[in-house]
Amino acid sequence: MSGDFLWDDKYFISENSNLLGARFLQDFWRSPFGGFSGTDENSLRIDRGRQFFRPLTSLSYWLDFKLWGLNTAAFHLTNILLHVINSILLLLILLRVGLGRVPAFAGAILFSVFPPHFENVAWISGRTDLLSFLFAALSVLSFLTFLKKKRRAWLVLSALFFWGGLLAKENVFLLPCLFLLVIWRRGTKARDLLLVSGPFVLSAALWFFLRAMAFGHGAPALSGRSTLDFFSVIGFYTARLVIPFGLTVTVDSASVFANPVYTALGVLIAALFAVSIILVLDRKRRQIDTPLLLSGYVLFVLPSVAVIFSSLTLSLVAWRFLYLPSAVFVAGLAHFAFRLVRPRAVAYTFLGLLAIAYVVETYPKSDLFGRDETGFWLRIKRVDREDLIAQFNVAIKTLPQDEKKALQIFDQILAAKAHPLFPMWQARIYEELAIYYAFQKDFAKAEYYFGELSRRPGGQSLHSTFNYSYYLAFAGKREEGEGIILDLVGRYPQNHFVLTRAAKFYLIVKDYPRAADLYGRDYGLFRNEQTKKLLEELRPLLPRMDQ
Repeated sequence: MSGDFLWDDKYFISENSNLLGARFLQDFWRSPFGGFSGTDENSLRIDRGRQFFRPLTSLSYWLDFKLWGLNTAAFHLTNILLHVINSILLLLILLRVGLGRVPAFAGAILFSVFPPHFENVAWISGRTDLLSFLFAALSVLSFLTFLKKKRRAWLVLSALFFWGGLLAKENVFLLPCLFLLVIWRRGTKARDLLLVSGPFVLSAALWFFLRAMAFGHGAPALSGRSTLDFFSVIGFYTARLVIPFGLTVTVDSASVFANPVYTALGVLIAALFAVSIILVLDRKRRQIDTPLLLSGYVLFVLPSVAVIFSSLTLSLVAWRFLYLPSAVFVAGLAHFAFRLVRPRAVAYTFLGLLAIAYVVETYPKSDLFGRDETGFWLRIKRVDREDLIAQFNVAIKTLPQDEKKALQIFDQILAAKAHPLFPMWQARIYEELAIYYAFQKDFAKAEYYFGELSRRPGGQSLHSTFNYSYYLAFAGKREEGEGIILDLVGRYPQNHFVLTRAAKFYLIVKDYPRAADLYGRDYGLFRNEQTKKLLEELRPLLPRMDQ
C-alpha cells in the first residue's frame, strides 16, 4: 500500500485531467479510458483514437480520488478489497455448482494467491480485470439462481451484471456463450435459447452503442500479428497457468511469439477446445467436467489473446490477462485433486504446499510494487528478461544516475529490431535522449536525436515536438521555439496536454505571465488541484498589476 502511482497510473489517475476535473460525472460514460485531453475539434479526433472504453473503472478511480485525494494507499486498498471480494465470490460460485466445501475452499484459496495476480492487485492500473471479474462473478451467480428458480428477473439481473463487466473491461465479452452451453446441456430447445440470450444481446448492444458515442464508428488499426502468434499466446498462457513460477515483472511478447513450443501447445488447446464444444453439445454424454472446464477457460482467455491484433495496445502479452481464466484453472485443479487423488490427505497436502509455493512466488513481486517509482524500476534485477517497456523505464530511471549503464540498456532495446513494438520504443528512446541532452546543454547530441526523430515516417510526435521546443529554449533560440508553441496552441486551443506543455516552455524562458496565462486557460477547462497549485506558485513571480 506504500507504492507510488506507477507507469499507466499517471495517465489514468494522477495526471488525468478528466478524472481530476470538475466535469467527470458528466463525461466519464462517453469518454475513452483515460479521459478527454481536450474539447477542441483536433483534440476530440485524437481522443477518439483511444479504443479502450472502460467507464466503470474510471468511475472507481474517481471515487477513490474524491474520498482520499491522490493518496496511493487508498487506491491500493481498493484493489486489495476487490481481490478479496472476488475470491469470496469464486468460493460461492464453486459451492453453487456442487464442487463441495473443501474443494471449493481450496480453489478460492489458490485463486487468492495465484502468482500472476500480483499485477492485478499490486498495480493500481490492474484494477480493470478486478472489476470485470467482480461483475462477471455476480452475473454467474445470478444466472445460477435463474437456473434454480426459473424466474426471468434473475436472468435480466445476470445480463445487467454482464453489462457492468463490459463497462469495466471488455474481456468478459464471451461469458454468455458459456451460459448458452449450460442451458443447452439442460435440454433447452433451440428456440428457447434465443429468449435466454436476448438480455445478454441487449447488454452487448448497449455497450457497443455507448462505445460508439465515445469513439465514433472507427476501428483500431491492425498490429500485423499473425495467426501463429495468436496460437503462441494461447500456449504461453496455458503453460504459465500450469507452472506460474519464475515470473518476470513484465512479459516479453517477442520471446512468446518466437517459441515453437508455445505455438504447438496453442494449436493443441484450440483443437481440444473444438472437441470439447462438440462433447458438451452432445446431450447423450453425461460426464462433461473436463470439456466444460476447457471450454470455459478458452472462452475467457480468447478476448485477452485477441489484443495482439490491435495496434493500440502496448502490452501484447501480460500477466494481468490471466485473472479471469485462472479462476477456471484453479477450480479444475481443486476439483480433480479431490476427485482423483487418494487418500484425501495427499490431496490436502498437495494443494496446501502448492498454495505456499504460490505465496513464495507472489510476495517479492507485491513487495516490488510497494515502492516509489524510481525504486520500483531500479529494483528489477533481470532487466534483459523483461519486455521493452520495462527495459525502457529502467533505463530512463538509470540515466540521471549512471548514463553509461542507461545507454547500454537503450542499445539493447535498439538491437531488438525484430520485436513487434520496436518502432515505437525506438522513437521513445530518441525522444528521451534528445530532451535529456537538451537539459544537459549538450546541444550537438540533442540535435542528432531530434534529427533522427524528424526522419522517421510520420515525423515527430506531439510529445517530441514539445521536447524540441524546449531544446530550442535551452539553446537560446526562443523565437524559433515559440513559433512551434504558438502553432500547437493554435491547433489545440483547448487541450490539457498542449496548454500545460506550452506553459512549461514559457517557464524555461522565464516568461511567467505567459506561463500563468496558459495554466489559467487550462484550469478553466479542467479544474484540478495540480494546475491550481502551479498557478499559486507562479503568483509571486508575476508583475503586481497582472496578479
